[in-house]
Amino acid sequence: MHSEQDARIAGLIDERRKVAARLADLDMQIAQAVGDREGMRRAQREMYAQVEARKAARFAAWEASH
Repeated sequence: MHSEQDARIAGLIDERRKVAARLADLDMQIAQAVGDREGMRRAQREMYAQVEARKAARFAAWEASH
């Protein structure tokens, strides 16, 4: 039962990171449109960080289940 709750929480965190990465992508597009190179780089780093965090969490969950 505890693992079901853990899986649900992990799913919610993954979904939140997915949304955060999408938001950073939108920030990057806006920054690019207004010519803000530094803002674009910052948003790109945030997007990549969210994507990598999702990958790491999924790998950790997979590893724990094997």
